[in-house]
Amino acid sequence: CKEKGATLIIDRVSKLIPEVADLVSALRYDLGLGHRVQTNAYCSWPGTKGFPCHFDGHEVFILQVDGTKEWHIFPDTRKYPSPDDKSSFFSPPEEEPYLKCVQKPGDVLYIPRGHWHYAVALDQPSLHLTVGIHVKTGVDFLEWLVDELKQHEEWRKNMPPLITSPESETLKGYVHSLLQNLSSYLANQERIDIDYTKHLASLETPIAGYSLPYQAGFYASSLEIGQTFKIPKFQRTYIFKTGDSCYQIIVGGKEVNLQGVTNEFIENFFSQEFFTGYDVSKWLPGFDWEKEIVPLLSYLLTEGIIFLESDPSKQAIAS
Repeated sequence: CKEKGATLIIDRVSKLIPEVADLVSALRYDLGLGHRVQTNAYCSWPGTKGFPCHFDGHEVFILQVDGTKEWHIFPDTRKYPSPDDKSSFFSPPEEEPYLKCVQKPGDVLYIPRGHWHYAVALDQPSLHLTVGIHVKTGVDFLEWLVDELKQHEEWRKNMPPLITSPESETLKGYVHSLLQNLSSYLANQERIDIDYTKHLASLETPIAGYSLPYQAGFYASSLEIGQTFKIPKFQRTYIFKTGDSCYQIIVGGKEVNLQGVTNEFIENFFSQEFFTGYDVSKWLPGFDWEKEIVPLLSYLLTEGIIFLESDPSKQAIAS
């Protein structure tokens, strides 16, 4: 296929290359809540164009790894396109590109969402990574709000039947009732802010792998106080106090509820990448290791909040 100008594409290379996984995690962490990051690899043969001129419904960064590639960037013709907007349904701009550049290894190119572009590999094969940043918009907030309203029975009720005219008083009354209900719901802005924050936090699933056999529940009850634990880096932790010594924790897209723990434990536990059982005992003075701390750590292990560290160098750092 390379003789016909094919381009080899490997999607989600962050699942295959740990260094790329760290890059994606760091970007997602720096961008803040809600923005999804995906990285694909593209290998093109000399003189070939991977795709016709098109635009993407997300922000794009090009990281040139090997070879050279010439990029042609044009203005947008539809402001802030959504992921559902396919460029094949629109006509590309007729003017000349506002940017024409050659990417060499180590170069980075930013292509704003909606800007038309195409690229051609030059006299040697080209390999680059595309970092796509799928940003949240007001439409995403409204879609979340609709899902929230579905939890209330008044929004699931049937619309009155036998409405045959747009002037129907029944229809007007129905719509007015819905608008009043929506207005009352939106009046509690603080609750909506918190709920939407929790929703966005729940989307931040880590790239870290699954920890077997401990995460499946095996050996979790036989933890030793000298063992080293870790929390995957580049994860935001959201802590909500729900009562006296009771906390709701959202981290890495997971939600756990902890009861009876100290403020010192909460402050220290989620602020360090590595720690030992000795550290946890220090943060929970008076707690019994076997009866209270081991069940707590076992719970967090099986939920995928923490992992056991097997790297001896990291164990030395933690202890």
